Amino acid sequence: MQFDFEGQTGVIKDNVTGERCVIVTQTRMQDILSRLSVIFQSGANLIIFEASKAAGEHFAKEASETTKADRQQLLNKTVQRFTDAGLGKIEVIESNLEEGEVKFRIWNNFFAGIKNEEGATYCNCIEGFVTGMCEQVLSENPKIEKTKCSADGDPYCEWNMTLK
Repeated sequence: MQFDFEGQTGVIKDNVTGERCVIVTQTRMQDILSRLSVIFQSGANLIIFEASKAAGEHFAKEASETTKADRQQLLNKTVQRFTDAGLGKIEVIESNLEEGEVKFRIWNNFFAGIKNEEGATYCNCIEGFVTGMCEQVLSENPKIEKTKCSADGDPYCEWNMTLK
């Protein structure tokens, strides 16, 4: 996410979409997610996943038709946008885009640093985003398996994604 700060108006705008945005610290995000968990109890995880899924769908809708037709270009654009937003550094380890298979890592995953009262991370935000994007672009629901997590002592978070 590349953005400009307009000092005269106090507005931050995303250079890609032109939309206004804000900067939210990890601590504030944890407060927001924790409050959702208090209010919605066990339903909070579903709400958070669905909100992340909607973000993935929205991102895919923003991508040009050319990008949607070129899976490699869409993958590259997604990786760059996620990294630019400060959510961590994505590294694609393996990909077979014709078969819809991608193995990726996120170094310094923003969501692995946020935990709920039970000590679980909010890495399901990543899974929701990827699901929404795949459903929008490919009209398919991916299977996403988290294999490593920095919150568990691994140096990065890692996922395998395949299309069912």
